[in-house]
Amino acid sequence: TCANPPSQGKRVELRVSGYQSRTWRIILCYMFSVLTAGILLIVFRWKPSLEVRAKCRPCALRHADWIIITDRFGQCFVTQVQTEQLGEGSLEPHPGARADDGRTSVAVGVLDEDDSRDTVRLHRKEEKNVVRYYLFEGSRYVWIERRQAYCKVSVLDDGWTCADIHLSRSGLSQQDHSTRQVRHGFPPCPKGPLLFLSFQVLNPFYIFQVFSIILWLCDAYYYYAACIFVISAISIGLSLYETRKQSVTLQSMVKMAIGVRVHRAAGEEAVVSSLDLVPGDCISLPSDGFVVPCDAALLTGECMVNESMLTGESVPVMKTPLPSGPQAANMIYSPEEHKRHTLFCGTQVLQAKSYVGKEVLAVVTRTGFCTAKGDLISSILYPKPVSFRFYRDAVKFVLFLAVLALIGTTYSIVILIRNQVPLRQIIIRALDLITVIVPPALPAAMTVGTIYAQNRLKRHGIFCISPPRINLCGKIRLVCFDKTGTLTEEGLDVWGVVPVENNCFLPIVHEPRCLADGPLLYSLATCHSVSLLREQPIGDPMDLKMVESTGWVRGRGVRRGAKRLWTDFCGCRGKFGSFQGSVCWLPSLGSASQPSSL
Repeated sequence: TCANPPSQGKRVELRVSGYQSRTWRIILCYMFSVLTAGILLIVFRWKPSLEVRAKCRPCALRHADWIIITDRFGQCFVTQVQTEQLGEGSLEPHPGARADDGRTSVAVGVLDEDDSRDTVRLHRKEEKNVVRYYLFEGSRYVWIERRQAYCKVSVLDDGWTCADIHLSRSGLSQQDHSTRQVRHGFPPCPKGPLLFLSFQVLNPFYIFQVFSIILWLCDAYYYYAACIFVISAISIGLSLYETRKQSVTLQSMVKMAIGVRVHRAAGEEAVVSSLDLVPGDCISLPSDGFVVPCDAALLTGECMVNESMLTGESVPVMKTPLPSGPQAANMIYSPEEHKRHTLFCGTQVLQAKSYVGKEVLAVVTRTGFCTAKGDLISSILYPKPVSFRFYRDAVKFVLFLAVLALIGTTYSIVILIRNQVPLRQIIIRALDLITVIVPPALPAAMTVGTIYAQNRLKRHGIFCISPPRINLCGKIRLVCFDKTGTLTEEGLDVWGVVPVENNCFLPIVHEPRCLADGPLLYSLATCHSVSLLREQPIGDPMDLKMVESTGWVRGRGVRRGAKRLWTDFCGCRGKFGSFQGSVCWLPSLGSASQPSSL
């Protein structure tokens, strides 16, 4: 069983079966492929699981060379088990690990509730530095001996406490970094053009088309066969070009390569590519805007982050440092629970400030497809299967044509035999009837239409890496959006505030700026999460309107044209939002007194 780490907020179960290659079976399969003129290879291409069962025998997962994966939708996938040799530094403990917790940097995960630590023991003593893994949907799954299962590689970095992450601020040594890079793997490369071509050409419709062209050539039907061949070749080429180009474009969005300043254990600093980052790396964040290339836990300073790419919300979010101190020792880090302290991959850091020290530091926690952005990209590249009545009706129609062709072929053979037509002509005429009932030009015509639709989508900035799904879009008659602001009116305004005095409500005040100096006005001006970015206030829309209604601005000194004095307060920031309350601090108004809490 393979599972995503629970800390990702979801758990995906996969049924896996192990198979071990047998030489004599492989030789037999090649012999039958030759005897069947390659038809067996085509069948294996359509049903990869059949090829694995034919060439291999079932075995335990730990000894498997090939894996057959069945997901929760019943789809079968085949992948090959690979091995990677780790360096000598692979058994050294993680910077935040203790010698008595049984944890090493080879592989650390979270076991069941009764076992909080898990060390991957590699399957043979003489191969203790070899890790077994396979790739599935862009993610790497490694073999964990104690669990007797393949688990997503991000499991190895689960179970860190907040204190462990703070201890990682010194960074990894170059040896540990190299070991983790091998263990976590490199970003997957896009499929090559030859692989794309094989997927396109070995489609059953195109195989039928090749059969039809050969049949027409045998019947001296040269011109029509040549036309179908040219149209099909052009349509395949265009489809290959468009799909490959959009796939590479989408992959480039995943493989975001930027220069990142990394701290090493020896006190050194180096600028490396973001593609080379591994969990445990300590990175410095620039003060100006940049795109986060990985999931990282913030250690020092504050960051104003735009997470619209992941959440769709255009309101910037303030990120604060991960909790530290005695309470952090028993606090297990989780991206979901500590999202206020986590910078997610693909989000835009608008501003980074450091109040203690000169740098804003963060520790890498996830990379590649294990990140929040990786989950999003994975759902695009590997969508869930769709089951529409349109598909079922199309299959029924093809089966109906097949039955019709069988009846017509049988009738034609009987008539031709009665008329004593030569056997060669009987075979050609019978097969020709099949090509008439099931038109060979259908795939080419559908491909041309799909390419045209794909180009129209591209002009509107919409990527499509699965062109056949475009045909389903023609059946759409109604689209519903549930995003606030799409169908509803955007923005809000302050209608008024209701003061309270002596436990009694007073009449509503529609202009909060007309309030007298007092706790209510001070609360409206200070109980918020609004921050300044290049002298522009940003934050929750409700907070922005609330502060705007008071007529106060954040800054130092006297506001021109106003009676108010606003001075920066002690720099403390409480957890506050429009749907939660917290303790805040009132600024001192023209005096040196300490801020008072509210």
